[in-house]
Amino acid sequence: MSKRGIRYDVVSYASIISCYSKAGNIYKVLKIYNRMKEMNIEPDRKVYNAVIHALAKAGHAEEAIDLLKTMDEKKGISPNAVTYNSLIKPLCKAQKINEARAVFDEMLQRGLPPTIPTYHAFLRYLRTAEGVFELLENMSKVGCQPTNDTYIMLIRKFCRWRQLDNVFKLWDLMIRNGISPDRSTYIVLIHGLFLNGELELAHQYYAEMKEKQLLPEPKIDEVIQTWLSNKQIAKLQLVKLEGNQSSKPGRDTSTRFGRDKNFVRQAETRRVVRDRGFSFWEP
Repeated sequence: MSKRGIRYDVVSYASIISCYSKAGNIYKVLKIYNRMKEMNIEPDRKVYNAVIHALAKAGHAEEAIDLLKTMDEKKGISPNAVTYNSLIKPLCKAQKINEARAVFDEMLQRGLPPTIPTYHAFLRYLRTAEGVFELLENMSKVGCQPTNDTYIMLIRKFCRWRQLDNVFKLWDLMIRNGISPDRSTYIVLIHGLFLNGELELAHQYYAEMKEKQLLPEPKIDEVIQTWLSNKQIAKLQLVKLEGNQSSKPGRDTSTRFGRDKNFVRQAETRRVVRDRGFSFWEP
């Protein structure tokens, strides 16, 4: 456009910088940002937000914070929630949680209410379950209610961490907070139960899902039906195993049988699920 005599304005620059920022191309972001300054075009909030995000995403948190201060103190453009979220998300992704919390605290001090993306940034990049329920409680206190997407993200995480107690604690909390599980929520839960070897529970929740007339999932149908058809065979294998173990006199076989029984059950579960295209998370 500039070669044809058409001059870019701040809106044009903002759109281009935003695209490069989302793509993670820090080189292009800074090149165009510097060109703006050479052309004496003052950046607006959208430009600053995009550059701040690109800097933080590229691992230049200190420079991103400096630019935020420049925007606020020297240019008189007040940061908004998007500005702070542009910093918080990349910091959380880089596991710089202390820095992200400092930015979060500054956001609160300015009287800017956190948004769903603010909390999702912290929740999405958690590597342990510690603090999950405290964050959810904090969300509710500030009037930023968790959404269905929030619960789906956390159910998936708890299943990956093999913490089914917390999965069902979260499920109950979701329902108490007035969010009825939809098809996506059920599928994430059922998939997580499959991958934790809990086909019986998966079957129960899938039946509940269909009772609510939610659209079935063909792949889950196939796994459930295969599992049910193999269930009787698995039972016969366990009975045979029990008979073999109990026929050996003078030995306490209860512990050994328990281990072997569990092994057969888990092996059958894994075989059925893997044969239908699911993969198991490693502990």
